[in-house]
Amino acid sequence: MSPTVAVLMCAHNSEAFVREAIESILNQTYRDFDFIIVENGSTDRTWEAIQSYTDPRIRAFRTPLKQLTFNLNFGLIQTQAHYIARMDADDVAKPERLERQAAYLDTHPEVMVLGTAFETLNGEKDMPEIVVLPTTDAAIRKRLPFRFVICHPTVMFRRQTVIAHAGYRDSVFCEDVDLWIRLSRDRTLQFANLPEPLLKYRIHPAQIRGRREGYIAVSSILLRESLVQRSLPLFGGFLLSIGKLLARSKHGYLA
Repeated sequence: MSPTVAVLMCAHNSEAFVREAIESILNQTYRDFDFIIVENGSTDRTWEAIQSYTDPRIRAFRTPLKQLTFNLNFGLIQTQAHYIARMDADDVAKPERLERQAAYLDTHPEVMVLGTAFETLNGEKDMPEIVVLPTTDAAIRKRLPFRFVICHPTVMFRRQTVIAHAGYRDSVFCEDVDLWIRLSRDRTLQFANLPEPLLKYRIHPAQIRGRREGYIAVSSILLRESLVQRSLPLFGGFLLSIGKLLARSKHGYLA
């Protein structure tokens, strides 16, 4: 019988940080979970680092595809857990993260996607910044077309809901934005964020790559969904995203 919670982590060339990420999950106060790790196409020693752990909760898989959406969907079907906690291979979960999120979802059946506030990490060093995101469904939906309101690696969601909405779609960039916008089509599904910072989110130079492509991806997602949902706010988000793209291109930020 599968546990209630499964942690889903994909890893690609994550040798520098993957052990810290894995150990932060193994040290959770909530003990009964599956830990699905999908290593995809690494050229460093990420796979060897993953294999060095013998904890029976870890179920490690390896695929040759470097496409995150494929590997996330692959991981989703490796467990029957009710809740899926996303985790990135370079972040650090606070010890009480899973316990707090699972307890909240147990007592709030209307919430399908639950994120949290987070602390930032700069390389290997802590930064003092704590980022608190909108906590209610209404506030999240209002801001969703315009700004960052759900931090993907902090999220715990109801697995069956995401699968019923086609899971992660084929997108090189912004697969999380695409998922949240598609889920927002259903007004009966609610989003929430806990105000506590339950994850340390790592910021490093590798994340800067693809910024131009990221803006283009968000713009295309918002345009598509504004047409599908016939939504003026989503179309407004599309125009704002295009404006940011053009402004940064004009000043050479995206060269």
